[in-house]
Amino acid sequence: MTIAEDRAKRRAELETARRGELRGHLQGLGVPENLHAGLIEYLVARRPTGAFLGACLRNDLKDAALRADDASAAALVSIVRFLVYHAPGTSWGNETLVSVWLSDPNPTPLAVD
Repeated sequence: MTIAEDRAKRRAELETARRGELRGHLQGLGVPENLHAGLIEYLVARRPTGAFLGACLRNDLKDAALRADDASAAALVSIVRFLVYHAPGTSWGNETLVSVWLSDPNPTPLAVD
């Protein structure tokens, strides 16, 4: 195995572990399961989210409230707690931070806690 292959393998292992860690935090906070993949992949792989999570990430309460289904609206405080405690500060908070996060070609940080 080459050094590059070894690094890629290790990165994949770390990403898998981080996904599991984030899922545990989401479950512990009571975030609806249908939102888990969107938040996890946004943080681990810099994938765009849907409109509701995008509003949460931009810290746009009005837009989040208008886009939320009943379960998501009830969990809005839990979603914000998840972001505050478990997401990099550079990954959310306003439109610019979200845009920069999504466009950054570098690998995401795999440990925040």
